[in-house]
Amino acid sequence: MMSDLPTCLELTAVLDPRPKYRGTSHEDSTARAMGFRAALLPGVFVYGHATRLAVIGWGEDWLGRGRARVRFRRPVYDGDPLVVERGPLLRDEVGISATVTVTNPQTHEVVLDGFIGLADRSPAPPSDLPILPTLDPKVTINPGVVTQGLNLGSSETPLDRETVVESLTDFHETETIFVDRGLIHSGCLIRKTMGDALANLILPMPVIFAGVEVQHLVPAPMGDRYRTSSRIVRAWEGKGKHYFETEEWLLAGGRPVARHIRQNLYAMN
Repeated sequence: MMSDLPTCLELTAVLDPRPKYRGTSHEDSTARAMGFRAALLPGVFVYGHATRLAVIGWGEDWLGRGRARVRFRRPVYDGDPLVVERGPLLRDEVGISATVTVTNPQTHEVVLDGFIGLADRSPAPPSDLPILPTLDPKVTINPGVVTQGLNLGSSETPLDRETVVESLTDFHETETIFVDRGLIHSGCLIRKTMGDALANLILPMPVIFAGVEVQHLVPAPMGDRYRTSSRIVRAWEGKGKHYFETEEWLLAGGRPVARHIRQNLYAMN
């Protein structure tokens, strides 16, 4: 299994225009107003590229008990060339893992770093995950004023084959395992939990996805109805930037399938 994991992958970042990007950093005018030179490739797309090595090498094993942690270091724009590379595989108390980086070979900038890994076994989720409706009214979050421990609500979303295939198109995913086996892309799962969590909040600016830690529990099947149990676990400020972190458990038909711990940049001085 270890020898099947690729060490390098070269690709091009592609951002297809979508109405859902309006008012976010993935729309050109909004991104420029935030100080970027153009629309940003969604961080979840860069995550998807980084974890392609794991999908290619470990397949359904990774979709069922894989893990990853990434931090987004630099903006990625439509058309940027990217090189995904991993380090040597190492063993720890959880399983095996390797460092992973995504680099722009034109600028030599590391745009993402972190690790990909495969747990020996999936961890057991909590037995008492709260499932709440999306908060109404929404909670206003101001710089430096975040309620840590706040439980967030969720909508229920059927992730059917049509929805998943559309997501694979967005990600420009070429691996056939998802359609062949009726499974959902890891990035699509992050989209769901992120969308659910942020739908509860009023933020000072369009949120920027700063990083995430992922643990898959079982392969996520197409056709189930998905909800998120999430809460704000911490908040901090650094160099004039304000962040909060959410812990998000994704459930399919009431069964936990993934845990995401996500860092969100929500305000800048």
